[in-house]
Amino acid sequence: MLQQSGGSAPNDSPHFDRQTNTSNEIKDGQVNQESEQDEAPVHSIFGPRTKLFIILITVFATLFSPFSSFIYLPALTPIAQSYNRSLGEINLTVTLYQVMQAIAPLFFGDLSDQIGRRPVYMLTFAIFIGANIGLALQNSYAALMVLRALQSTGSSATVAIGSAVVADVTTAADRGGYITAVQASVQFAPALAPVLGGILTQYLGWRSTFWFLVIAAGVFLMIYIPFTPETARKIVGNGSIPPPKMNMSLFSAYNLRHRRKDLESQGQTLPEPKKLPRRIPIPNLWAAIIIVFEKDVGLLMFFMSLFVMANYAILVPLQDVIRRRYDFNDLQVGLCYIPFAVGSVVGAVFVGKILNWNYARVAKSIGVTPDRKRGDDLRKFPIERARLDLMWPWTALAVAMIITWGWVVNTKTTLAAPLIVLFFAGVGLSGPVSILTTILVDLYPMNPGRVSSTFNLTRATLSAVGSAVVQYIIDAWGYGFTYLFMGLLVSAASICVLIVRKWGPKWREERYQRFERAGPK
Repeated sequence: MLQQSGGSAPNDSPHFDRQTNTSNEIKDGQVNQESEQDEAPVHSIFGPRTKLFIILITVFATLFSPFSSFIYLPALTPIAQSYNRSLGEINLTVTLYQVMQAIAPLFFGDLSDQIGRRPVYMLTFAIFIGANIGLALQNSYAALMVLRALQSTGSSATVAIGSAVVADVTTAADRGGYITAVQASVQFAPALAPVLGGILTQYLGWRSTFWFLVIAAGVFLMIYIPFTPETARKIVGNGSIPPPKMNMSLFSAYNLRHRRKDLESQGQTLPEPKKLPRRIPIPNLWAAIIIVFEKDVGLLMFFMSLFVMANYAILVPLQDVIRRRYDFNDLQVGLCYIPFAVGSVVGAVFVGKILNWNYARVAKSIGVTPDRKRGDDLRKFPIERARLDLMWPWTALAVAMIITWGWVVNTKTTLAAPLIVLFFAGVGLSGPVSILTTILVDLYPMNPGRVSSTFNLTRATLSAVGSAVVQYIIDAWGYGFTYLFMGLLVSAASICVLIVRKWGPKWREERYQRFERAGPK
C-alpha cells in the first residue's frame, strides 16, 4: 500500500471543470481543463481497494469510543450493587468518560495532523488496552473512576482521527458517503454494545466487558500495525511521499522497495521522506479550542452539540427506565438499545447517498463538473447550500421523537411503543450528525484532525452535562416535560443552521483571506 495526499492548503484541489455558454468557449474550456487535469496531481494515489481497506479499518477503530461507552450501560446497576454505591454515583463514571471524550481528542487530533495517524492510533490503543486490563482487575470506586478516564482517553480520539483519515483520502465530491460510513459505526455501537454488555454481564459478570474490549483492541492492532498505510497529508502528501520509518507499515515497506526498484530502472528516484521532529511536538490545544470562535463553524458545533445532548439524555436513563417499568434483566435491557442504533444506521446509509447526490446536483446547477480524482476548489463552491439544505427533514423527525419519548414513557404503555420511538429517534439523529461532520471538514480541510477534535469537545461537553443533570430534571419535572424542554431547545437552536446557510459563504471567504495574510505555518 502506498501513502497519501499533499499539502495543507485550505482547498481540496486547485481547479474546477467550468462550463461556458458559447461553443467556442466550451471547446477552449475543455482544452484548458484537460491540460489542468493532466498537470494537477490526483488527490490521493491510493487505489480503490486500498482506499476501501483504509475506510474499513477506520470504521473498526471508530467503533471503540462509543462501544466502550455503551457496553458499560447495562452493567451500571450491577456495579452499583457490587460497590454498595448509589446509581447516581456510578453514573458519574459515565459523565467522567464523556468529559475525557471532550478533552483527549484536542490533544490527539492535532497531534495526528503533525506526526501522522499511525503513531497516534498505536499510542491511544496502548492506553486503551492498559486501562481495560486495569478496569477488569480493580476493586475500588476510586480506581474505577480513574481507569474509566484513561479508557476514554485511549478510545475517544478514534472518532476525530477517523474523520481526518477520510479527509486524507477522499475529495469533497465523494466525502459525504465515506464520512457517513465512519459515523454509521458510531451509531451502530448503541445497538451491538448494550446487547453484548447485557449478555456478558448476565452470564460472566460485569468485569468480562473489559476483557472483551482488551481482546477486540488486540485484534485491531494485529490488523492495523502491519497493513495500514500512513495517510496524513502533511506527512505523505497524496501518498506519493515515502513515510518516515515511525509511520511505515510492513506492507508499505514492502511496496516501497518494489516502487524504488521500478523507479531506479527508469533512472528516477523517490522523493525524500519528510523529517519528523526529534521530540514529540506539543499539540496546539489553543488552536483547536479557538476554532469554536469561527462564526460558521462555531454555530454549527453549538447546534449539533445540543442536538446530540438531547438524544444522549434519552439513552443514559434508558436502562433504568426499562429495568423498572418492565422488570427486565441485564440482557433484556441491552436488547432495548437495538432499535435506536438500527434506526441510526439506516438513516446514516441513506444520508451518505444523498450527500454525494446533492453535492453533484448543486455543482451542476452552477456549471461545475465535480472532480472526484483531484478534488474541487471549495473556495467558490456553495458548500453550505450543498450540505445544509438536507438538514431539515431529519431535524424535524428527531425533535418530534425527542418530545414523543417523554410522553410515551409517562404512559407506561406496552414495550412496542417506546421501541418504535427509539428507532425513529435514531433515524432522525443520524442525518444531522453525518451532514454536520462532513461540512465541518469541508469548511476546515487544512486541519481535519483539529476541527474534528474541536467538534468532539463541544459535543462531548454538552453530552456530559446532559447526562449529569437529566435525572435531576426528570425527578423535578417528570419525563413528559423534560423531553418537551429538550425538543424545544433543539428547535430553537436550529436557527444556527439558517444563519450559516445565509452568511456562511461570506465568513468562509474571510477565513481564507485571513489564512492567506498569515502565510504558511
